[in-house]
Amino acid sequence: MQHDSNVQTAEAEISKYHCKCGGLILPDFESYKVDDEVNFMQQQVKQLGGGLVSVNQKAYTGIITKITGDDIQVKSGNKLYDLYRFGITPIDAPGPIEYSRIGKCRCELDQQQVEG
Repeated sequence: MQHDSNVQTAEAEISKYHCKCGGLILPDFESYKVDDEVNFMQQQVKQLGGGLVSVNQKAYTGIITKITGDDIQVKSGNKLYDLYRFGITPIDAPGPIEYSRIGKCRCELDQQQVEG
């Protein structure tokens, strides 16, 4: 019975980031605090020659250790990462890779097109 409760809680938290349009709702980027657990991504781009490029994206989780304006330092494992506020997501939200893959909620933009 306890397991079902945990699953329902996790589904409710995830669903608050999924819109009826199929896009993902952005988190509140202003609510981060030191010691919050977050998702982030690191990307490496290599020029392969002949106009070819290799892009490697890797998802991480970590703990916020310092916030200075929009610059946020996150510790993951034994490494510190200097990140931008809008490039991380809360641990209960989809990660940055999912936002790139699925896309953001467009309801507000679609409504503006209908009205305008």
